[in-house]
Amino acid sequence: MLLLGLILGIILSGLAFVYVLRKYMMVSFKIEGSFEEVEEAVRNVVPQFKGWGFPIPDWQFYKSQLSKGLSYDNIKSMVMHFVCKPIYANKVLKVDPKMAGIMPCTWAVYEDRNGDVYIAKMNIALMSKMYFGIIGKVMKDVADTEEKMMAEVKKRILEKKSGK
Repeated sequence: MLLLGLILGIILSGLAFVYVLRKYMMVSFKIEGSFEEVEEAVRNVVPQFKGWGFPIPDWQFYKSQLSKGLSYDNIKSMVMHFVCKPIYANKVLKVDPKMAGIMPCTWAVYEDRNGDVYIAKMNIALMSKMYFGIIGKVMKDVADTEEKMMAEVKKRILEKKSGK
């Protein structure tokens, strides 16, 4: 009976872990602006944070898919931005080179069929809790900066709408 309880506990814990990861590992932020305004804000805000930039050109994902005859019923437009601070990448990869598989951070700006615009990205804050040492610290710093960047993107759009 004890063994059965232990096995059941392990299975339920595993299912709970998978549920949490699926629900919270990717986050999206609705931005009250047009697709073009959000795109412009992202391109302008990220480089204003010291050391941050776009090491890879933006991927016009939606246009690329359309050119291949692929379409989506739920998306009107999507561009992916690859956001990085090289010194952080360096610190992480010195400890664990396989972490390159999640670099650089990808921010997807997309407009859904209702005209709502979002920025979707990996939840680095949650991921940082799964790592210790240098990697956990760097991920926490990335998450903190991304939060500030997102706030600045929203602020820029609001200022633009209010005419400031």
